[in-house]
Amino acid sequence: MKKLLIVSLLVSIQGISATSCCNENNNMKSEKKCCCSQGCCNKKAKSAPQSTSNQETKDIIKEAYSEVVTKGGSVCPMGGCCGGGAQLSQDIGYSREEIEELADANLGLGCGNSVNLGDIQKGETVLDLGSGAGLDCFLAARKVGPEGSVIGVDMTQAMIDKARKNAQKYGFDTVEFHLGDIEDLPVESNSIDTIMSNCVISLATSKEKAFSEAFRVLKNGGKMAISDMVLTGTLTKEQRNDKKIMSTCVGGAILKEDYLLLLKEAGFTVTILGEDANISQKKFGNNDVPVSSLKFIAYKK
Repeated sequence: MKKLLIVSLLVSIQGISATSCCNENNNMKSEKKCCCSQGCCNKKAKSAPQSTSNQETKDIIKEAYSEVVTKGGSVCPMGGCCGGGAQLSQDIGYSREEIEELADANLGLGCGNSVNLGDIQKGETVLDLGSGAGLDCFLAARKVGPEGSVIGVDMTQAMIDKARKNAQKYGFDTVEFHLGDIEDLPVESNSIDTIMSNCVISLATSKEKAFSEAFRVLKNGGKMAISDMVLTGTLTKEQRNDKKIMSTCVGGAILKEDYLLLLKEAGFTVTILGEDANISQKKFGNNDVPVSSLKFIAYKK
């Protein structure tokens, strides 16, 4: 499989290896620490193990989300999740006006509206982890105004291409999109006021690394505004290794308590804003999947 230059997200099921922690070839980074080389990736809370390798999992997800852009439709086995369109977007917190006005930027991939969680202010620099076709970035750009800026990072080139076209189409010149991996962000340290992410960190192969990177790029006093999928029960081994499930927001999800522990170990102070226990019904059309959508703010103090 092709080697990825990835992005904003994907699949959290296994800890990242020390050999892949540091990438000194990315000249966009500044003063980045290599956490894993110092042994700090050995957290108490671990992502669930799987037989499929991290790279194989990322390739599977990248292919699935590329097809969402190029062929349309959904990445989900039941057709509803991570590609549910305008109705799902309204169900999880977007207004009808936002969806209609920025229709080409909405792929129905989320599990909440993270833009409204973080009290984004004018003049801020905002980073979107897993920016997709750009919807959340464009909504954030309206909040920061011409004095601010928004950066979107995504691991899928097709998503980056679509988001850039949408930025030009809708006239958002304060938004930029970069191909990259949320576990290895192409962003300078201590440069971001607010990070937002919508149903993406649940896909990361190493949530430990994703949270460590988020902490690195945030300014002191900065925050993450996140809506993400967490497990309320366990998935079977077969489910975790099912390629279709891997490509959704569920295959890499971990238990809520483990997720919150990883945030704490990364240095964040967390305030939970809410939890949508009916997200399975909204995204899958049934309540068979043991997940909820957790909405929270994580502060770097």
